[in-house]
Amino acid sequence: MSQQRSLRSTLSDGTLIASLIDRERREISPRVFSDPEVYQLEMERLFSRTWNIVGHASEIPNPGDFVTRTIGEDPVIVVRRRDGEIECLLNMCSHRGAMVVREEAGNANVLRCIYHGWIFNLDGSVRGMPWKDEMYPPGTDFERLGLTKARVEVYAGIIFANWDSSAPSLDDYLGEYKRYMDLIFDKLPGGMEVLGTPQRFIVDANWKTVSEQFGGDAYHAGQLHRDLGKLIPADPSNPADWHMYATKVSTDNGHSIICMDQTRIIQILTGCGDNLPSLNDRLEMLPPPGVPREMLSELKKHRTVEELEFMMSSPPGNGSIFPCGGVWNMYNPMAEGPPGPFLSFRTYLPAGPDKFEFCMWTLVAKGASEEYRRLVLRSTSFVQGAGGFVEGDDGATWPSQTLASKGYMARKTQSYKYWSMTGEHKPKGWPDAMGGHVHGGFSRDDPQWNWWQRYFERLEGKV
Repeated sequence: MSQQRSLRSTLSDGTLIASLIDRERREISPRVFSDPEVYQLEMERLFSRTWNIVGHASEIPNPGDFVTRTIGEDPVIVVRRRDGEIECLLNMCSHRGAMVVREEAGNANVLRCIYHGWIFNLDGSVRGMPWKDEMYPPGTDFERLGLTKARVEVYAGIIFANWDSSAPSLDDYLGEYKRYMDLIFDKLPGGMEVLGTPQRFIVDANWKTVSEQFGGDAYHAGQLHRDLGKLIPADPSNPADWHMYATKVSTDNGHSIICMDQTRIIQILTGCGDNLPSLNDRLEMLPPPGVPREMLSELKKHRTVEELEFMMSSPPGNGSIFPCGGVWNMYNPMAEGPPGPFLSFRTYLPAGPDKFEFCMWTLVAKGASEEYRRLVLRSTSFVQGAGGFVEGDDGATWPSQTLASKGYMARKTQSYKYWSMTGEHKPKGWPDAMGGHVHGGFSRDDPQWNWWQRYFERLEGKV
């Protein structure tokens, strides 16, 4: 579907959209975190025109398998056709607007609306309806009454959808970020698969509170997540123990990743100092998340020595896929025993100016043992999701940001500040093959500010 672009440059009270960002001072107006009018512009200018995560290919392995998700606030059906291709269809009957599919997941030969019984094929085309000849005159053009389709592309097993037929391809949209996704999700020739259904819960906060934070805010970890440091153990006074010397990467389309200093983690675990174990020993010690030790031989065949060295020294850890997606690929401390691996991706689905649905998929290598699957699930739930350490801390903070942003004085006197910039600097030995804008050294605000630049380009209608 080609999008008709609105060129409106002001809000209804006369406020210039461009005035909500101060590019010279690197500040953002609190209004963007709670204003209903800004939110509606996001639905029009971001979510109808960008590539959005709607699931994982392993969720719908068989013909007729489907899941229901949302893009912005539009409900969609993600379904595998008989020929194996994947469709993303607006979950709204073209007859009288009822949702065609009510279940969260299942398998179907056809898609049938319960309201008046209209039936659609798995590609969204109209198949039939009750009393067709009695209800509709000869020559009625039913071909144009199929379910609205989004474009669908899959990368590294993750399903993306886009309503805009004129938007760049997913390949171009991800760009240099694909190199980092490859080392997170394409570790083995057999690929990854989801563990169970995605974890979903509602947060009373604006979706951007988490999206921009996940774009590269390491600064909060040593404070908000301080209790995690008691399990590492981490030195509260040492910024290196809180990934403040991790290398951040941002890209031209707003994606970002934090590449963790895994060398520091190994030094903490082993006390080896500068005498690091060999690459093979480090792989045995901390196999890349999602890969059990018994499958390391497959990993070594699938990835080059240079890639493996990068994965064990500066692995892509957590980051943001613009506008509202995220990835997580790391080890974190457990209540007992050694650090636990977890591998996941997530979306923050808008449900109003002050509410979003957190949706997270946990991944593991296809063919992994049940014991390893339980380990990944246990370590993931300990740190992430509704009951995890991290989201428990963050989930108490995001709503407070949204609530505070609604006040008159907050909007008049305050701003969100992104003053601390590193600039582009590649650490010594950084592989040339890894693209993007590389911000080595002490972690600052570069990727988050880049996220906001891309956000406002779209909000202002420049892209």
